[in-house]
Amino acid sequence: MPRRTDSRSKMIHAAAELFRQRGYHATTFSDVVRDSGAPRGSTYFHFPGGKAELAREAIARAGDEVEEMVDQAARHADDPGSLVRALAQIFADRFERSGYQSGCAIATMVLELAPGDEEFSAEFHGVFTRWRAALVNRFEPLGTAPDRAAALADLVISALEGALLLSRAGGQRGHLQERHRHATAGRHEICGSQPIHLKAQVVVLFRFADPLHAQPPRDLQGAQATNRETADARW
Repeated sequence: MPRRTDSRSKMIHAAAELFRQRGYHATTFSDVVRDSGAPRGSTYFHFPGGKAELAREAIARAGDEVEEMVDQAARHADDPGSLVRALAQIFADRFERSGYQSGCAIATMVLELAPGDEEFSAEFHGVFTRWRAALVNRFEPLGTAPDRAAALADLVISALEGALLLSRAGGQRGHLQERHRHATAGRHEICGSQPIHLKAQVVVLFRFADPLHAQPPRDLQGAQATNRETADARW
């Protein structure tokens, strides 16, 4: 039994990485067997529901993963801002170790399967719900009001997901690294040459995540207004 349990766990881990990098449709049981080292005949023994069952297990593991990452980021955080910066650093380090291939654990599958597959869509929603709850539960003891904590959690998730996508497209930790370095150092050149909508995103993060600094760096103070004018012009 221990050997079978170990084999199953290895298969879930291998599948999670393959789904993360390639997506659901491009991943086969043969790929999972190869990367996990599990016996070929064990696939349907461990997962009688086939690839869909294996994918659900990998999605559940993704929920565990994000909760663990938030807990890790919160260990030495003394305010919401330091928690966000620590979480961004964890994402950036993991992304770099993967050779800039492994972004969000479920993003590729979400783009493939949601909302068409209702069962998988519910599983994806569950992961993001767990991530949001983990952040809220950490923000509130650090002095963030409940409604503000929920808004900040959604913003952080959106910002990190977007940064992972942009960084993967560029084949480097780029956007994640820049946000972490500038936020940690408190420098005024945050996103210096980035598009205005990204500057505005950083302004919002400053306002929500750092209660000790009501104003963003000086060079970003006009970003919100400029972004609003740009958006009005587009509409």
